[in-house]
This record gives sequence, C-alpha cells and structure tokens, in this order.
Amino acid sequence: MSRMNCAERFLADALAEQAAAGRPFRPSSPGVIMVVLDHSGGLAAAREFSRASAVGAAGSEALRSALDERALVLAGPLDRAVVILFDSELHSADDLVTVTLDLLTRPIAIEGEEHFVQSRVGLATATNVGSDALDVLGRAAFAAAHVAMETGVQLHEATSSLLSEIRLAADLRTSMARAIDEDFELHYQPIVDLATTRILGYESLLRWRSGDDLLAPAAFLAAAEETSLILPIGRAGTRTALGKVAEWNEGGSVDKLFMSVNYSARQLSDALLFPHIERVLERVGVSPSTLWVEITERHLVDLASPATRTIEALADLGCVICVDDLGTGFAALRYLADLPVSVVKVDRSLVCSASDAASIRSVVGAVCDISHSLGIMAVAEGVESENQIPMLRDLGFTHAQGYYFGRPAPAAEIAEGRE
Repeated sequence: MSRMNCAERFLADALAEQAAAGRPFRPSSPGVIMVVLDHSGGLAAAREFSRASAVGAAGSEALRSALDERALVLAGPLDRAVVILFDSELHSADDLVTVTLDLLTRPIAIEGEEHFVQSRVGLATATNVGSDALDVLGRAAFAAAHVAMETGVQLHEATSSLLSEIRLAADLRTSMARAIDEDFELHYQPIVDLATTRILGYESLLRWRSGDDLLAPAAFLAAAEETSLILPIGRAGTRTALGKVAEWNEGGSVDKLFMSVNYSARQLSDALLFPHIERVLERVGVSPSTLWVEITERHLVDLASPATRTIEALADLGCVICVDDLGTGFAALRYLADLPVSVVKVDRSLVCSASDAASIRSVVGAVCDISHSLGIMAVAEGVESENQIPMLRDLGFTHAQGYYFGRPAPAAEIAEGRE
C-alpha cells in the first residue's frame, strides 16, 4: 500500500473512515461519478477566492442531500471535485446521473448566497470499464470528466479503453514538447504555373520524426492544437521555411520562389505571430510577398476574430493570403471579398471529381470565375495525372499542385533537384 497513487490513497482512506464509523461501503458492482465544479474558473474570477474555494464543500453537501442514501458522496482528492460512489446492482447509474445533472442545473448555496456553478461530469461503472477496482473506476471517472471538459459536453462515460487513450495522449504531448527544437522537420511540395508547369514556389508541410517513424500531421496535429504546442512548433517551422526559400533564392534567377506556410486559427490568434514573421522576414532577407499565409476556409468564419486581424496585418505587410481546401469547410464565398485574399486552393476532392462529374466541373468552374473577377489566383490541388491538365486550364486555374508535379520531399532532395 505504500506505493499507492493519490486516487488509491484517497478512496482507501475514505472507505476506512466509513467502516470505522460503522457505515461500511462494500458494493457488489461499484460505480463512480466524478463531478468537477467551476471547471472553467468562472466563479473564482467573478467572486472572491474564498467563496470560490468553498465550491467543493457546498457541492458535496448539495449532492449528498439530493442523492440521500443511494450513494456515498465525498469531497474529491482535488479541489472543486466531488466523488459519488454507488452500487449499480442496487441503484441505476442512469437514475443517479439524472439526479446529479438535474441538481447541477440549479444554483448552489455557497456561504449563504446562491451561485450557478458550471460543472462537468464523468461516469465509470464496472460493466463499462471492465474492472470493479475502485481505484481504477475513480481514475476512469476523472478521465471521463476530463474528456467532458475538453469536448464541452456535460457528461462523458468511461469505456474500457479510456484510461489507456488518456495515457497515450499525455505521452504524445510530452514527446511533442521534447521534440520541438530537433525532431520536427519540413517537407516541401512544388506549386507550378499551370500554363507552363514551371515551379513557382513550394508549400512547406510539417513532419515529425519520432524514432524510426516519420509522422504526418494527422498523427499529431490535433494534440498540438489542443495543447497550444502548435505555437512554438509553428514559429520554428516559419523560421525554417523562410530560411530555406531565402537560401534557394540566393543567387538564383530574377523570378524568385515563394514559400507557402500553413497556419491554424489558433496560430493566427497568437499576438506574437505577426512580430515573429516580421522579424524572420527581415532576418533572412526576403520580401514579405515571398510568404504565402495559408489557412483553411473553415478558420475564416468570424470576421471579427483576432485571427482575422492578424490576416489583415500580414496582408498590409505584403504577405500573400491564401485560402486552402476551398470547398471542404463551411465558409461562404463572401469571405473571398471581405478578406484580403489573393490565392484560393480548390480542394483535391473537387479537382479529382471534376474529371468525371459535370456538376462538380460546373461548380469548380464557377469558383474559378469568381476568383478571377476578384483578382484572385486559383490553385488546383491534388493533380495526379497529365490528363487532368487541359481540363484544369479550361476551367481557369492559374496554378496547380499535386503528385504529378512532385511529392512532398525533404529540403535536401529539393536542393539536389534544383542543381
């Protein structure tokens, strides 16, 4: 028992106290409900800290009264957490959760005043988790409450795989934080002039070299966004990409290459991004027009957002604003008129379908017509064969990108091909 973790010690001590008081808790099929009160810190921000610190005790008392003898209600091992232990053979988990959620929709009396307290709830039962050990169920319920906090739902129920998933996600975040300075690298895919197929620039694409594996963004980008690790990773990527295009343009032809760099809404909302880009451009000695700021259309919905203000500032600086994956998100075409967009990339799913479906071809053609009328260049993504090129030219595309022109490759391979 000396090596028990916090959850095990808390539950063991609480159950020992119950037994010593003559109220032993020995469930046949245990279940745990974890309630996290004021998870956003809203009450603590709005009121004095002393009142906010009383949330846990007040919530425990209110839940104890509402659940009566059907469950054992304990102040949790962490501040503002309440643990509800019950026997699912005697009392339905659904019934107890219903009572709990109903109570949490009402104000709670805290130091003589009523306050509505935001909450998130996690549920773990022996049946769904696959264990009747209370320490496992306690951690699973807390993990479920964590998922509820992350996703914005009121209640989340633990499954048998949740603890391992949470552990893997935590390990992934730690590995990413260690890898920021050394293990992330960029691959580059050419973007061509569709009329001549001459390479005009490159899109930089993030990769993570983890051991012997080279991971694409699908394996880590969501976690990077959730933890804000995307901010230092993205800043490092900007430095590398602009440094590389400066190197390729040094002593080259009069027609300089551009570099397209992807930015998420979270990155563009970062107040440090604009001055960072400004400094990097000056340090590597390239014109702001060398940088294409690439963002997917679904991140452009809120025209009053900090991200939009950054886009406008970068456009004023002289950077080229590029809307990526046009046709996959939910932003209306009016954003092309309302924002300083110079380039649109039409998603590969539409480009590929345009060869076989006349209706899709009409839609893509209309997008190109609208782009031209606004003075916006149109890039066809996902071009995989020479047979597509005449149709894409007829539709009005000015640029193209895809495996036919070149797969994403490390900088060394790009430099070798340019020699």
